[in-house]
Parts: sequence; C-alpha cells; structure tokens
Amino acid sequence: MGIKELLEETLEYLEYGISELYSGKENLPDYNANESGKTTLGQAEHYLDITKDKLEHIIEKELS
Repeated sequence: MGIKELLEETLEYLEYGISELYSGKENLPDYNANESGKTTLGQAEHYLDITKDKLEHIIEKELS
C-alpha cells in the first residue's frame, strides 16, 4: 500500500471519528453542567476538521 492509499484510509477513519464526536456532542443532555464538556468536544471537533482539511489537501494537491 502506497502513501496515498494510507493517507486516504487515515482520512476515512478521521471522518468516522468526527462523525462519532458530533453525534456524542449532540446527544448530551442540555444541562448547564454539560456546557464545559460540550465546549471541549467542540474544540476537539475543530482540531479534527483542520486535520481533515490538511489531509485532503495533501491527497488532492500534493500526491496527484
């Protein structure tokens, strides 16, 4: 398996993780006590989205 295929597979797993994170965040009960957790999950989602964008750029622009 070449580097492009490995990165594509990594991107696929990253997308699954982002989806699971989003579902978990949305399914938290709407209590004030959960606001800190939701904020932390939102930050994690942000960093994962940035990583996804960078992987997509590498796959589409640098390895094509």
